[in-house]
Amino acid sequence: MSPLAAQVSTPLPDREGQGGESGESTAYARLVRQGITAMEDDSLRHAELFFRQALKEAPSAQTNAILWSHLASIAERTGREQEALEDYRMALTIAPGTMGILLSRASLYLKMGNEGSALADYNEVLQQQPDHQEALLMRAFIKQQQRLLKDAREDYEHLLRLQPTHEQALLGLALVNDQARRPQEAMENINRAIDLYPTHAAGYALRAGMEPSLFAANYELRHIPAAGSLFPKSPVFTEDETLLRDGIAHLDASYGGGDGTALTLGRKTPEGWVLYGRLWHAHVD
Repeated sequence: MSPLAAQVSTPLPDREGQGGESGESTAYARLVRQGITAMEDDSLRHAELFFRQALKEAPSAQTNAILWSHLASIAERTGREQEALEDYRMALTIAPGTMGILLSRASLYLKMGNEGSALADYNEVLQQQPDHQEALLMRAFIKQQQRLLKDAREDYEHLLRLQPTHEQALLGLALVNDQARRPQEAMENINRAIDLYPTHAAGYALRAGMEPSLFAANYELRHIPAAGSLFPKSPVFTEDETLLRDGIAHLDASYGGGDGTALTLGRKTPEGWVLYGRLWHAHVD
């Protein structure tokens, strides 16, 4: 039996008329149990019917907050997103501030593209429990999408203080660092995630996608500041060696903290900089 079924049925008898309970209360508990069983069997249409009948049997029951939450989940799973939001609203009217319901509604808001409302729900959860890991992660993600990089960084770093091996927080912080033009820190975050989870693809994919920008930053930090200027526009990356002739090169023999070697070739053209970069995850003589 699920925790909800136990919660609503514990004070109620198994049969009408026993233990001094009313038939209405017993019917309510029975309908709730039937609804939960139907949900467990993935029979969502029947579960919804049982829960709605239970709501009619005892419209003022405090446990109806959980029933409305279940109805919201069913509506969401069957593509009725606006109805799901209304069901979550009903649940929170009965039990304001319930974190599980707020988290579920925030997830739905994000799915619908409503970042502002999702952020409000995550903020409410974090007001109650500042170390809530899911809320921290998702708020950081939203802040990152909004280009509020300082706020996003604070949440990712908070989460990593709570759980230093949190893969999503490491990769999220890597993206924040990349957006904030802190490429070396971004690569350190990615490499840490890969070291912790060597069989997971996410870190490798992010590193592969980020390495070109890291080569550009490597070149920019080592060469361009000497001339008193940064790249006026994003450089073009090429593997055509003819475009790099009479250019300049930089070899970083301890790229990424000493375990890698990065080669950057560059040539300035009238249209801008053309770059080529290659990374070896070992020392190259």
